[in-house]
Amino acid sequence: MTASNVLDWIVALFVCWASLTAIVESPRDATRCDAAYMAGSAARAMPASPTRAEVEAMIRDMKLHD
Repeated sequence: MTASNVLDWIVALFVCWASLTAIVESPRDATRCDAAYMAGSAARAMPASPTRAEVEAMIRDMKLHD
């Protein structure tokens, strides 16, 4: 068995281990992540819709660039 073959096996095992630990996480960690996501998304406000004049200006600019 060559050194590169051993290194390939070590890397493959490490990748499998990392994949499995990412897939199989404890429910406690999952709820903590979801709570942080929900708290962060609730604090953000929706962006304001552009006015009719802004939309027309954007369309005019797009036509000029074509």
